Amino acid sequence: MSAYQVLLTIHVSCAFISISGFMLRYYWKIKHPALLRHRLVKVLPHVIDTLFLLSAIGLLSVLSFGLLNQGWLMHKIGLLAVYIVLGMIALGNKYTKRRRLIAFIAAVLVFIYILGIAFTKTALSWLLYLF
Repeated sequence: MSAYQVLLTIHVSCAFISISGFMLRYYWKIKHPALLRHRLVKVLPHVIDTLFLLSAIGLLSVLSFGLLNQGWLMHKIGLLAVYIVLGMIALGNKYTKRRRLIAFIAAVLVFIYILGIAFTKTALSWLLYLF
C-alpha cells in the first residue's frame, strides 16, 4: 500500500469518525448531557481531528499540491473553519436550544458540502451534478 493510500484511508476514516462523533455528542447534549463530562469524550475528538488534519497535510505533501494553486482546497479549508464555529455553537452552553439545533443542522450540511468538494475537486461540490 502506498503512502498516498495509507494517508487517504486515515483521512477518510477520520472524517467519518469526526462527523459521527460530532453527531453523537450533539445527541448526548440533548438526551444524556452527563456523558459529555467523561474525560474520553472531551479528549478523543481533539485526537481524531488532529490526526485528520495531519493526514490532510500528509496528502498535500505526497501529492505535491500547492495549497494556493488549488482553489477547491482553499474552499475546503474556509468551510472547515465555518464547520468548526457551527460545531462550537451546536455543542456550546451559552446558546438557546433552537440556535444550537440550527447550528447543528448547518454544520452537518457544511460537512456534506465539504465532502462534495473532496469528491468533485471543485468548489461547486454537489451542485456540479444539479446543472
